[in-house]
Amino acid sequence: LKCAAIIMRKNGVHLAIVYLLHTTTNAFLTPATKSRSVTLSVSVERELEDDNQELRQPRAIRRKARPKKIPLIAVLGRPNVGKSALVNRIAGTQSGGAIVADESGITRDRTYRPAEFLGERFQVVDTGGLVFDDLESDHLFSKEIREQAMVAIEEAAAVILVCDGMAGMTAMDDQLAEFLRKGVNRNLPITVAVNKCESAKTGDVQAAEFWSLGLGNPFPVSAIHGVGVAELLENVFEEIVKKGSAAGGFGSKVKELKAAQRAAKGEYDEDEDDEDMAFYKEYNFMRDDVKERLEKAKAAFNDLDEIEEEEINVAIIGRPNVGKSSLLNAVFGSQRAIVSDIAGTTRDSIDAVMERPAYDYTNENGKLQHQKATIYKFIDTAGIRRKNKVEFGPEFFMVNRALRAIRRADVALLVLDATQGIAEQDRILAQKIADDGRACVVLCNKWDAVVNKDS
Repeated sequence: LKCAAIIMRKNGVHLAIVYLLHTTTNAFLTPATKSRSVTLSVSVERELEDDNQELRQPRAIRRKARPKKIPLIAVLGRPNVGKSALVNRIAGTQSGGAIVADESGITRDRTYRPAEFLGERFQVVDTGGLVFDDLESDHLFSKEIREQAMVAIEEAAAVILVCDGMAGMTAMDDQLAEFLRKGVNRNLPITVAVNKCESAKTGDVQAAEFWSLGLGNPFPVSAIHGVGVAELLENVFEEIVKKGSAAGGFGSKVKELKAAQRAAKGEYDEDEDDEDMAFYKEYNFMRDDVKERLEKAKAAFNDLDEIEEEEINVAIIGRPNVGKSSLLNAVFGSQRAIVSDIAGTTRDSIDAVMERPAYDYTNENGKLQHQKATIYKFIDTAGIRRKNKVEFGPEFFMVNRALRAIRRADVALLVLDATQGIAEQDRILAQKIADDGRACVVLCNKWDAVVNKDS
């Protein structure tokens, strides 16, 4: 803690937190990650001893950019149309994914989920229900939810507008469609998904009225049963390729593989005019260029460059309204999570990926060494109340997500409210972290509000 205080005065709060994370995770990480931790700790201590030495100070932690090869698909819609259920279906996270309940306003912050379809990796982002008229809305944080959705649209390579096929088209759906037609970049593909169409026979009838939105063919889907989801994603991929809203080559793996397989069978395209083509087809030979094309198409599904990097998971734990989301926003550098004075604002677990870039340093023998980048995944969780106060429902699943975040974390940041002191629930959470065998950093938030700091 003394070293952290020195670092905080010298280089800011980010370096202090990361130094504590490295020094507290030595006994809990893999050997490869532990070696990076020791190297970083030694380099920081060396920097404190001599500010004039070069190449010994780690670079500052920063937000990790999403790989350009992995596009983002945003899921939008009015409240309670099944956006989170559709995200869980696409990402394959029906168990442990986004919280789903038969009431509106469950999702507030945007949550990202990795997904894969037709050999293509992408991310799908879930957003809260969009309401443009705050006076008619009875939901809290309508303005903040709109801001979160706008960020998702700016990052997205495609948008899926979810509507309710059971309720039919509403004025809110028409407002959302008008906004997407006029207020969004025209090169951004927009696809309408009419959810809650459980029957494949009557689904087209339910979706027919949504042609009037002016966004093209509406696709009837059932997020619960998975009906029509594959056709929906195929259309989204085709639109992305057609408008070029993602990195080159996305969405073409299956098409290229089928073309290579046809060529291997001798079914060449009409524009290919080769006098030896009939010979190859007659004797079932495969030309070298066709063979190479087929091997390349198959290898595209096992791209080694897309292997996920090792991450250090950092869970932010605490009672309701102690400032967990404010801490996440301070580290992330922007409004990643909605913050308010109302307890229970955060509901689902929110991930924010940060990285310490690679840097060079001088070891004890005076040789120049290269340190690889270190990835941190900060997990903001819902506030955990006492067990006897939690009723079965959305809050029950919120608490379960928070406890699960502790189990999958390498380090837990236990946030306390300095104005209220240490409560019994803080002790229970600390014991839970210790029982799960996780390293723990205790943070006293709201220190600026303490009147007499010396006592």
